[in-house]
Amino acid sequence: MLKWFLVGWVCIGEGVDQKCVRMASSIIHPSLEECQQFYGTVQEELQDLDNHVDLNFHCVQATILEDYL
Repeated sequence: MLKWFLVGWVCIGEGVDQKCVRMASSIIHPSLEECQQFYGTVQEELQDLDNHVDLNFHCVQATILEDYL
């Protein structure tokens, strides 16, 4: 069974003051669809901060992450 993680960047601020951090969710998702739904929920929760928070995440298979560790 494949497992999925949400991996990407969170950038806070605007212009030259923007700071970005690479992040990954600690939640293991059993399917790609569930991982994508979780990302949609996170985006909805942060939509009020649209001008101050920029999210760029992708669902990645756990086996791919293991190759980099």
